[in-house]
Amino acid sequence: MATNRLVIFNDTHGWHSEQLTHSLSQLGVDAVLTDLAACRIDLDSPTGLYIPGFDNELPAAAMVRGIAPGFLEQITLRMDVLHTLAELGVPVFNPATAIEYTVDKARTSLRLHQAGLSTPRTWACEDSSMAKHIITRELNMGNKIVMKPLFGCQGKGITLIEELGQFEQLAPVGDAYYLQEYIAPEKEGIWQDWRLLVIDNEVCAAMSRRSNKWITNFAQGASCFATTVTEDMKQLAIKATAAVNADYAGVDLIRDKDGHFTVLEVNSVPAWKGLYQATGVDVAMHLAQALIRRIEQKQATHAL
Repeated sequence: MATNRLVIFNDTHGWHSEQLTHSLSQLGVDAVLTDLAACRIDLDSPTGLYIPGFDNELPAAAMVRGIAPGFLEQITLRMDVLHTLAELGVPVFNPATAIEYTVDKARTSLRLHQAGLSTPRTWACEDSSMAKHIITRELNMGNKIVMKPLFGCQGKGITLIEELGQFEQLAPVGDAYYLQEYIAPEKEGIWQDWRLLVIDNEVCAAMSRRSNKWITNFAQGASCFATTVTEDMKQLAIKATAAVNADYAGVDLIRDKDGHFTVLEVNSVPAWKGLYQATGVDVAMHLAQALIRRIEQKQATHAL
C-alpha cells in the first residue's frame, strides 16, 4: 500500500478538490484526483482493481467527494470498487454503506426513523394511486406535501404540493414517489434551516441558511450565516450521522412552529463552500486531518 498517496473520487474536480489537495499537501500527503467511473475491476491486477494513478498498488486511503449519476449497473460497479477497497484494508471516507444509505432519500428516512430520531413524516412508493391517496388525505388534514426525487441534491426537482391538481400534473422521477410532510417555518414567511458539518462525531462547523422562498439550499441562492448551535442540535446531528454509518456528513435541521428541531436530510458527500464563506472554518483541513488519522491507524495496526 502506498503510504503517502491517497485518492479523491469525484466526477468533477474543482474548488473542493483543490482545497483538500492543498490541506493534504501541508500534512505531507499527496492526493490523486480521479473518478470512480474511471476505475475498473481487473482480475489481472494483484488487487483485482485498477485505480488510475496507482498501477498495481493501493492508495493509503480513499475519499469520496462525489459520484456521477448513472444507470443501476454503473452505480453498482462504482460501489463494488468502494466495497472492495474497504475489504482490502483501505480506509474509505465515507464508506460505501454510508453513501448507499444517503443517496437514496427513502433509505435515509428509514435509518433516521429506526434510530428514533426526529424526521418529517415520510412515504415512498411506486403506486401512483397510493401516492394520490396519501396526498389527498394529508391535504384534507391541512398538511402540505413536499415531493422530491428519490435521488437528488441541491434542492433540484423538489415541489411543494398545496392542492391535488399540482400532483396530477407532476411526473415522478423514475416512477418513484418520495413524499414528506412540509414543515412550516417557525416564523411565517421566513424560511430558515441549519447545516451542521459532523466529522468523526464532532460538529466542526455550522451555519444558518435563510431564504425568501421555502427551498433554502445554498445552490438555490439562500444566504448563509455563521451561527451558534445548542447541545441538542449537536447531538441530533451527530446521531443522524451515526445512523447512516457516515464518518462525516452535512446534516440539515429545521425548527418547527413549536421550536422543535427535526432532521431534514443527511448528506454523505457534502459541499462546504457556503459553510466556509459563512464561518471561515477550514473544513478541508479538518477533513484532511481525519483522513491522516485513518492512515496512521491503519499503519499502526499493520505494524503490530
